[in-house]
Amino acid sequence: MSKKLQGNGLWESSRMMLPQHKERIIEHQKQYNKKSHPIIHEDELETMNQNISNSLRYKEAIKVKVFSEYDDHMVCGVVTDISQFKKKIRVEIEKGFEWIDFDEIVSVQLM
Repeated sequence: MSKKLQGNGLWESSRMMLPQHKERIIEHQKQYNKKSHPIIHEDELETMNQNISNSLRYKEAIKVKVFSEYDDHMVCGVVTDISQFKKKIRVEIEKGFEWIDFDEIVSVQLM
């Protein structure tokens, strides 16, 4: 059997790849790894709201897990403001502050 037909030989045998092809492959891999927003139970929502309220009232540090389509990230700090109009919380972190949407919060833990 020809070496080109074994394993990844077909791609290895043709060394030329256009930039458009490479971009399309990267986009396809991103779409493949895309995830949906988790559904949060009411009890968990109540616990999250209580932890946010405690952080605001008693200046306790919290760890907030923020949803992203490709990979979640953590924000650690103290809640300094809650905007019910914008549906956001303001978390003071080491380098300033960050506004986080209520809809994007996956979990909140006291540190």
